[in-house]
Amino acid sequence: MVYRILVLCFAVALYSCQEQVESNSNKSSAQLLLTSNGIQSFNNAQSDLVEKSASELEIQVIEILENPIEIPQPVDAGGGFSHEKHKKNYAELYRMAISHNLNPREEKITYIKNMFDGYASMYPTLGLHPKSKNNHPAGKLYWQGLNEAVTLFYMIQAYDLSREFLSQEEKSKIEKDLLRPMATFLSVDSYEVFNKIHNHGTWSVAAVGMTGMVLGDDDMVERSIYGSNKDSKTGFIAQLDALFSSDGFYSEGPYYHRYAILPFIAFAEAIENNRPDVKIFQHRDGILKKAVTTLLQLTDEKGRFYPINDAIKSKTWESDEVVFATNIAYKQYKDESLLPVIKMMGKISLTDAGALAANAITDDTNDFYARPSMFVADGVEGKSGGLTLMRSPQQTDGQLQAVLKFSTQGMGHGHFDRLSLSVYDHGNEIMPDYGAARFLNIEAKRGGRYLPENKTYARHTIAHGAVVLDEQSQYKGNVKYSEEHVSQLIKTDMNNERLQLTIAMDTMAYNNTLLSRSITMVNEPAISDRPFIIDLYHIDSKTGHQMDLNYPFFGDIIDTQFDYTRPVNKTALGTDDGYDHLEILAKGSPKKGSSNTQFTFLQSQRFYTITTITNANTELFITQTGANDPEFNLNLQRQYLIRQPKGQSFHTFVNIIEPHGFFDPIQETVAQPKSVISELKHEQEGDYDVVTFKTGEDVYLYTLSRKRDNNKNHTITYNGNSYSWEGPHQLIKL
Repeated sequence: MVYRILVLCFAVALYSCQEQVESNSNKSSAQLLLTSNGIQSFNNAQSDLVEKSASELEIQVIEILENPIEIPQPVDAGGGFSHEKHKKNYAELYRMAISHNLNPREEKITYIKNMFDGYASMYPTLGLHPKSKNNHPAGKLYWQGLNEAVTLFYMIQAYDLSREFLSQEEKSKIEKDLLRPMATFLSVDSYEVFNKIHNHGTWSVAAVGMTGMVLGDDDMVERSIYGSNKDSKTGFIAQLDALFSSDGFYSEGPYYHRYAILPFIAFAEAIENNRPDVKIFQHRDGILKKAVTTLLQLTDEKGRFYPINDAIKSKTWESDEVVFATNIAYKQYKDESLLPVIKMMGKISLTDAGALAANAITDDTNDFYARPSMFVADGVEGKSGGLTLMRSPQQTDGQLQAVLKFSTQGMGHGHFDRLSLSVYDHGNEIMPDYGAARFLNIEAKRGGRYLPENKTYARHTIAHGAVVLDEQSQYKGNVKYSEEHVSQLIKTDMNNERLQLTIAMDTMAYNNTLLSRSITMVNEPAISDRPFIIDLYHIDSKTGHQMDLNYPFFGDIIDTQFDYTRPVNKTALGTDDGYDHLEILAKGSPKKGSSNTQFTFLQSQRFYTITTITNANTELFITQTGANDPEFNLNLQRQYLIRQPKGQSFHTFVNIIEPHGFFDPIQETVAQPKSVISELKHEQEGDYDVVTFKTGEDVYLYTLSRKRDNNKNHTITYNGNSYSWEGPHQLIKL
């Protein structure tokens, strides 16, 4: 059954002089996100951004009115026609409702009435979606209930803005046959999801809670805020307490942080407007403010979210969810550091908060958002590892960024890599984190769901810049086991732009094994005009292992300072845990008599060299995704893998990751295509690491303390000389 409702539409010019419908828009009864105050701000625009947003909305609405309403029978999985059409319908209904409040027209309210009537006629006839899966809670309009919650989230806002224009009979049908049944399906029939501490649960409680506010159903509101049992063990408050760390890091990672921030921030705004007694924006010392500012910091220079865990890399901070979040956070906290982001986005949410934020932007508002170095703690109490965001001093030509990940597993969307490193430069991914194996909502790719390779490759440690022992993923590749254990921050020092340091440790990724990684960003013009990274990765085990350190990279291979052979027939690197998806492109070994190996690639017109301490046993691989991938589901990704064959129980991988030079394809010129680093050496003196290297004729010594204590005074003896310093590390010219 397909409902097709023709809507009479006139190709009216923007704000035409046709007779307007009688409206009390400036005295609107709306009570969620766009109220009388916001409507008045949009109608009396004091900001170019407000006027632009209202004008763009009107253009969109005119286009919407040119087409008939169509409400198809739900039959398709993600990406299919019915799935996408229902998503488009709620979005257009929401826009139409806002537009009618700002610029009333008869055809707009007719559209709204007909859309609501169509869904109210269809919804009571629906059973569970025919494409639902046993491992996903089903919806009625969609294959999964999550989309059902998102639909109600927008529909209830549209109804909030439209009900004063509807007859009592129309309101009764919409509430009885659509809104209440949807809320019941989400909160009662889908009880487990509604009470789940997870982004699906967040969307459900937000949608149902906002519905309760509009319908005057206090029970619905209370269950949404405090859980079905109203004991705060589940529901919105419990999610705020459990899903965000003390620093505002979302447990499922930045990509899902971006997605979940909308129901969190929007429902909080609705609670503040309707239940100010809850004091939601003060909860946990302003956890929602931290959630928004931390989310913004989890982006590279192009505003893309770091692809940690099951991330899809196309999302940036210009996503609608972040637009809402920044606007509401500014309204509630008056945090002026958010204004540059809003200015850079060039768009606002059509809410009270959006208008307020836009009006706060002035000519003096900075159009640059600073991304300083920082440690973001994971865990409710901030004691469950975290992320180090190490950034070089911001310059007009770009910033070097290193992300050291040792956060918790990430619930159902986590990956089995701790102490993994990804690197960005000038806004480009240089050494990436793989993210997810998924083509979101592209029906041809398994209905837009996560692909099998997400479990067989993307989640495994080998897909990331981390150490793998014996070709087995960390934490046994087991979600439950990994969630029981955490990594630990040993120390971090990012106050000095010349030397920034983080040391983190993990003792449970592998049995009877201690993993420790020290990442240092060096900004020393006497060595190089570009910052570089010293990477020390310690493995200390009670038994011997094969040890692999993998560096995924983007770019063209320029120079390999080691001997290698290329197999005639493509073979996989291993048989399981993601190794079976890597084709061996080349296998090599260090040059005889050399203790250093260099690997250079070119990315975005800049050169990058990894200088490695190697020995006679070291094996070197260049690999590429593609093996055992019959449906071409994996993104093309190359890796540089450094291996110490099985037998050692202790080893330190020592690498310097060095950006250098430039290639100008227009002028066909090249500058500094070779590394300035040579003669890299490493020794351990108890709890101290000592690294030396040459640049030209100059020799530099870098040393750090891996002690957990706060002792600021250190002394070591190296080559018969004594060196003392204050702080966790030092770099000196010998």
